[in-house]
Amino acid sequence: MAAACRMLGRFAESDEPFIVEVDTRSGRVMAVRAARPGAGADAGGPQCVFCPPLVDGQVNGAFGLDLQDDALREEDVLEISRRLARSGVGCWLPTLVTASLDALEHRCRVIARAAALQTPDDGARIGGIHLEGPFISPEDGARGAHPAAHVLPPSLRDLRRLLRAGEGRVRCVTLAPERPGAGRLIRLLAAEGVVVSLGHHLAAPAEVFAAADAGATLCTHLGNGLPAMIPRHDNPLWAQLADPRLAVSVIPDLFHLPPHVLEVVFRVKGRRGTLLVSDAVNLAGMPEGEYSLFGQAVEKRCDGKVALKGTDYLAGSGLMLLEGVMRTVRRTRIPLAAALACAAAVPAAILGLRCPPWRPVPGRAAHFLLVDPEKSQKARTPESFLRAAFLGGRMVTAPH
Repeated sequence: MAAACRMLGRFAESDEPFIVEVDTRSGRVMAVRAARPGAGADAGGPQCVFCPPLVDGQVNGAFGLDLQDDALREEDVLEISRRLARSGVGCWLPTLVTASLDALEHRCRVIARAAALQTPDDGARIGGIHLEGPFISPEDGARGAHPAAHVLPPSLRDLRRLLRAGEGRVRCVTLAPERPGAGRLIRLLAAEGVVVSLGHHLAAPAEVFAAADAGATLCTHLGNGLPAMIPRHDNPLWAQLADPRLAVSVIPDLFHLPPHVLEVVFRVKGRRGTLLVSDAVNLAGMPEGEYSLFGQAVEKRCDGKVALKGTDYLAGSGLMLLEGVMRTVRRTRIPLAAALACAAAVPAAILGLRCPPWRPVPGRAAHFLLVDPEKSQKARTPESFLRAAFLGGRMVTAPH
C-alpha cells in the first residue's frame, strides 16, 4: 500500500462543480480541501468523481468462476469477492439460480462458510445470499434460462431447508407470487427479515398487489424473465411499476433493456426505488470469445454482450456493474449522481445492508472510488477507468 496519495476530483452527489483534493496515508483520509490552482495529484483530475463503492445485489458468477458449479469452493467465492472489489464493488449478494434442492443446499452452505471465513483483506463484503428460485414460474418465457426440471411449487418445508443451509445469510428470495402457497412464503420471509422479490413470474395485477400486502418489497430484473407476448394492460410490468411499495432492480448493460425503457423505469420509481444490478454470469470480466454456458455454446462479444452462438438471444450479462452504470449515464438522461446512488446507497437500503460511510472525511478510513467518466467512454473494463478504490481503509486498486 502506498504510504501517501493525493487524489483530485469532485463529489459525485454534489451539484457544485468545484474540485477537491483528497489526501490519504496508509488507507486513512488525512485532508480534504478545495483544489489549489495547479495542484498536482497521484490520481484523478477535474473530470473525475469521488463516489461510494457499489452494492451489487445479483451476481451469478464472474471472472470464469460460476456460483452454480457443483464443485463450488469457499475459495472461489472469496476470489470473486477480491476481484469484484477491484471492479468497484464494495458489497455483493452471491446469487443462486434454480437447481435441485440438494445442489442449492450445498451451494448455500459453501457461500455461508465463505462469508464466515471472509476477512477485510478478501475484497467486496458478502452481504448475503440471493436465491433466485426455485419457487418461480414453470412457464416458458417467464422461467427464462432456469431449468424447468428443478422449478418447485412454493413449499415452507423446502424453503426452511434452504434457509437453514444458508445459516441465516439468505438476504433475498426471488419467487413467483401467483403460484399457490406463495403468500405463505412471502409472509414467513418478511417475518424473518428476508427481502422478498417478485421475478420470473406471470402474476396478474391483483396477485402483484397481494404479494406487496404480504410483505414483498422488490422486483427482480424488471422487464426480463417475461414471455415476448404479454397482455397489453393486465400484465406484471404495469402492476409492479404502479405499486409504490415495490422497488425494482434492472440490468443496465443496455442489452437486457434498451435505454428508453431503462429511463422510463427510473422516471417512475425514481432514485429511491431503482436498483442497478449486474446479473453477471461467469463470463463477466472474461475476454471476448466462445465459451460453454448452461451446456450451450455462447459467445462473449467485444461490446460485452453474451449470446447463444450465432444468435442475438441473451445468455446472461457479461458486464461488471460499474460498466453498466457508465453506459446508463452515457445513453440515457439519468444523471451520474442518480445512477451511482441506484448502484450503491439504494440497494444497500432496500436490501438492508450496512455499508461504511463513504464520503472522505479527515481521520476516517478511506472507503470510496475515484472514477474517470470520460475514460469510460472508450474503456472496455472498469479497471481502466477506475482510478482508485479503497474499501474500509484498504487500497484495492492503486491510484493511477
